[in-house]
Amino acid sequence: MNWMKSWLSALALLLLLAATVGAGALHGRLTGRWGLNSNAALAAEQMLWELPAEAGNWRLRHESELDPEVVKILQCPAHISRVYEHQQTRDVATVAVLLGPPGPIAVHTPEICYSSRDFQVTGERRKVMIHSADASEHSFWELPLKRTNVHAQSLRVLYGWSTGSLWEAARYPRFGYGGFSHLYKLQVAVTSNPAVKASAFDAGRDFMDSFVVQLQSRLVQARTPRAIDR
Repeated sequence: MNWMKSWLSALALLLLLAATVGAGALHGRLTGRWGLNSNAALAAEQMLWELPAEAGNWRLRHESELDPEVVKILQCPAHISRVYEHQQTRDVATVAVLLGPPGPIAVHTPEICYSSRDFQVTGERRKVMIHSADASEHSFWELPLKRTNVHAQSLRVLYGWSTGSLWEAARYPRFGYGGFSHLYKLQVAVTSNPAVKASAFDAGRDFMDSFVVQLQSRLVQARTPRAIDR
């Protein structure tokens, strides 16, 4: 009987050890703890290709680097951070394209980021469809916000994720993309010119229609967990 108890204890210890190692390996893959795989490295290199200074009627105002602390938190080896202005309406679009391991890239949403930066969410997010200039159909979340200062400026944020093909307004991105070699996130904050009042012009959609097609040629298709292990 004693040998049976010892055998069961040893088996339980082995199962616990296997589960711990497996969970650690999965977490390491999700967060990129083990460094870039070859597919993600290629994706990072391709993200550095220079984008045109114009996207439809939108012209680049300036380009910048993300704060090093933000890059560290998101673990992104490459990113794009730009501000565009519409040449007729003077609407402004602030763009961030992030590349990194699925874990950090999936969990940081505007609901979290903007709430800590003097903004408040003024409505439920909704899914919008964007038809880019190459006739592809993408889905993004659209979130309305407003500054909490005296100016109470309104802001619309569109965001979604991609594994290298279409952009998706994923409801549970951490689970949906877990295990892929890398993940992209596109986030665009649009500030409308208050002087342009009664107009049916949708600045966010107009910008996305032109910008997304420029971005697609720089994306590298992410590999699934099985393909990474080969």
